[in-house]
Amino acid sequence: MSHMPGFGDSATWPAIGNHGDPRNDDEPADEVEQAQDLMGEIREQIDRAEAAVCRRDWQTYRIAILNAHDLAGSLWS
Repeated sequence: MSHMPGFGDSATWPAIGNHGDPRNDDEPADEVEQAQDLMGEIREQIDRAEAAVCRRDWQTYRIAILNAHDLAGSLWS
């Protein structure tokens, strides 16, 4: 006996490409997750800069602030 494709079998699925199809690898990245990741990276640099100020380590402070500035600027590039 042969098996006829039925409801739920991959043979009955429509072609890949519909929005929200989990088989579609071209889905855009989640904007909220990207924003949270960027804010986390900026926070790390600000925390690094703040710690450097407490230690009077001006070179590390400048580097951390420049990194935070570059990360923030990456929104528009």
